[in-house]
Amino acid sequence: MLLLFSVMFACKKEESTNIISVPSASSLSFKSSAAAVVLTAATDAAQVVTFSFKAANFGANVIPTYSLEFDLPSDTSGAKAWGNAVIVKLGAGTLEKAYLGADFNSLLAVQLALPTGAVSTLAVRLKAEVNQNTGLTSTIKPIYSSLSVTVNPYKATIEYPALLVKGGNSWKTPTTRTDGFILTSSKFNSKYEGYLNLPNADGYGGDAFQLISSKDPAKVYGWGGTSTTMSLNGGNLYLTPAPAYLKVNADVDAGTINYTAVKFFISGDDNGWSTSSMPMIYNAATGKLVAANVPLTAGKTFVFTCNGSYDISYKVDATGALMYAGAPTWGGINIPVTKTGVYTVTLDLSAGDGNYSYSIK
Repeated sequence: MLLLFSVMFACKKEESTNIISVPSASSLSFKSSAAAVVLTAATDAAQVVTFSFKAANFGANVIPTYSLEFDLPSDTSGAKAWGNAVIVKLGAGTLEKAYLGADFNSLLAVQLALPTGAVSTLAVRLKAEVNQNTGLTSTIKPIYSSLSVTVNPYKATIEYPALLVKGGNSWKTPTTRTDGFILTSSKFNSKYEGYLNLPNADGYGGDAFQLISSKDPAKVYGWGGTSTTMSLNGGNLYLTPAPAYLKVNADVDAGTINYTAVKFFISGDDNGWSTSSMPMIYNAATGKLVAANVPLTAGKTFVFTCNGSYDISYKVDATGALMYAGAPTWGGINIPVTKTGVYTVTLDLSAGDGNYSYSIK
């Protein structure tokens, strides 16, 4: 009888350790080491903020996983709340995440595209969840705890991950990272963009090329079976025929590459917002687009347009930096003219996405 009672007690004890009890958000004690973070080049190597919390106790013998989500406050409500968040997964058993200034600045200014030199509010959410080892969606609801921090990132010179153009056939290209022969990933993800000039891309004998990863030179992307696909260690990429100046978008995860022939124009108040009357000429020697003898009037504005429309277009952000303003995002501020005169306007798209610039001289 005593033995039976012991067995029954042991079974009940084992059952009790497997009962899931979802903890409250407050029990995580999620906090930031700083309420306000101001970043400069001098803080790059310093630890500027730490996000910490207590382990989530689900009342059972399970191991939760944690992640931090960073987003704009305006994106934290509604049907797609936190849909654009930058997600940082934490290692098993890790209960804090510390950031050096350079890394935190990159997250803010590059991944979230917050304005530099200005104070913004950053929403941060901790997610604690229990994943099934079968890979199926867990029936246990995750718990969240949120906080906000004011941040002031700075504009840094950033070397983005890149795909370097390696010429094939008779096309000779630089062996090192060089403007005009590069696609970059401004969001530090699998998507790369740049503008390339392929004047002789006429199939096997022309400007065929491969793309070499700057993060891992052993990864060389080439022909994937069609002109819009690519694969690791494939043959040369090529178009038959191809226009000279192209916007190129590649996705190394999806294995895709797309080319768009482009001709740029200046469209603004001074030409009645025509998308065709003031063309820009590509200079193969400098890799830049130039329009000379452009009359501009103080107080007026203009935009860089492409192919007779605004689908591919460039304006400026709140800091005056050039930014993509076309489909599907449709953002940006028209470029202001501060002084009346006749100018040479230059659009430089040679350094890859995230490094585009312009000048008025």
